[in-house]
Amino acid sequence: MGEGSRHTALNPSAQIVKEARKRAKAEPARRGEPAFHMTEDMRRLSTPWFIALSRANSIDSNVLPAGVILDAAAGSGLQLVAYSQVLKRPSLGIEMDGNIAVLCAANMHINSEEEDLQRSMDRVIIGDGSDAEGAITEYWNSLREAGTRAHPPIAMLHLDPARPRDAQNHDVDEMEPSIGPVLRGWAEHLQSGPSGPAVLLDLSPRLGEVQQSIVEANIETSFPGVSRTWEWLSQGGGRVDRLSLWVGALSSSASHRCVRMGTKHVIASIEGSPSISEVSHMSKPPPYGAHMTIVDSALVQSGLQEAWLERALPQDCGHSWLRLEGRRPILIHTDPLIKSEDIDGFVVATGEIVQHRLSSPELHTIDQVAASVARNGIGKITLRCNLDPDIHPTLQRRLNRELKEIEGTNGFMVDLEIERDSGRQSLYVVCKE
Repeated sequence: MGEGSRHTALNPSAQIVKEARKRAKAEPARRGEPAFHMTEDMRRLSTPWFIALSRANSIDSNVLPAGVILDAAAGSGLQLVAYSQVLKRPSLGIEMDGNIAVLCAANMHINSEEEDLQRSMDRVIIGDGSDAEGAITEYWNSLREAGTRAHPPIAMLHLDPARPRDAQNHDVDEMEPSIGPVLRGWAEHLQSGPSGPAVLLDLSPRLGEVQQSIVEANIETSFPGVSRTWEWLSQGGGRVDRLSLWVGALSSSASHRCVRMGTKHVIASIEGSPSISEVSHMSKPPPYGAHMTIVDSALVQSGLQEAWLERALPQDCGHSWLRLEGRRPILIHTDPLIKSEDIDGFVVATGEIVQHRLSSPELHTIDQVAASVARNGIGKITLRCNLDPDIHPTLQRRLNRELKEIEGTNGFMVDLEIERDSGRQSLYVVCKE
């Protein structure tokens, strides 16, 4: 550590790996993926490798200025490793926790190739990621001590700040390190291309619109007029799994993007401008023969549901949104969806309405439910309706058992509210896929 410095540089090496083995075993999260030294807590919070790799592959190395890839809150270094492998640039990680920094440096070493000369410029700095001057000085000093006299600039800044756990909503002020100081501190060290600097903020998917506006204000303060693209990423579980902001050289021509991620690669992606949709309230049951679709809730949260509709429905197809809130946004339409990967990727389920039920499935009526859907040619049905979570899995298992010997297509059941003169009435709609 230099005189007066609050930072310490770690050089990824075999010696660091030896030290890391005492703290955490290097293991892959899934078969075929690289091994990383992580504690159980780190592994639970870490970005999945296939998402980190997909993100790195989404960046065009030709648009990046010359220099080093910086992660100002590197953690295990998993995302930094993905960047270095794909973009073929030296990597600089900053981590406040010295124990985690050792694991990060070890991960960078075990996932590098010895003949790659750029790896000799990889470093992990123990210290505050918002103290750009202190960190970059320590980095350059470490390179000089190793015989490298170059002072490489920063080509790209990645920031995935820590946030509180078990909170329903997150505030920008709760993040560590704080976004504003990190951006302001590194602004003068970031190389800038024709589209501005390259910055990627990996943020909490629980940030609301107000908090997103605060993030945008921080970007505008540090990089006035720079373009930016918000990205909502879903893994299909009925929620937004990742929210990120791609700035300057990393942004696209659109302000919003929604990505549906599979187990290894991107299934579908859509870009555009957000729009507001109107919800229709039904006063009578939806007609048989109409089609009902449950879309990925991330699509609605991104505001791109209308852009998706323009591609998904045939011309002159009648349609209405019946629900936009919650985990199961519902669309009703007169004709089937157009078949396309970019359309299907945001579809949870779609099918033709074949039955209405006035009561929800219950344990003592499950045989009646099974018999009635079987008469409509359905051999397997998924309950996609709001049910008591304590009995929902049991109901689904019982239904599967009852229909085990029935030949037929797949189906699903959704719940709707019908607005009668006498008040609201719940309706359970069965659709044949």
